[in-house]
Amino acid sequence: MFKTYVIWWHSKYIDEINRNTTTIAEIVEKTKKTMKHLEKLKRLEDAGKIKIKLTGSLNPIYIELINPSAESEVARNPLVETMYE
Repeated sequence: MFKTYVIWWHSKYIDEINRNTTTIAEIVEKTKKTMKHLEKLKRLEDAGKIKIKLTGSLNPIYIELINPSAESEVARNPLVETMYE
């Protein structure tokens, strides 16, 4: 079974914001949390351990492992989902 790591951008970034009682503060807080997790992935990318697979779409964002040592960190990231093919 082949694993694919993806970020469903809308579900992890936009859809989780409460639309019934949205405030700017809630949007800022959700954005900060999302950015914290993206920063961890950015560090892996900067280190040459992962890269984004170009597909012409941002939903989902496919993460390509360059260095297998990064797999556990990618898999543990709350923004990342594992798909099995």
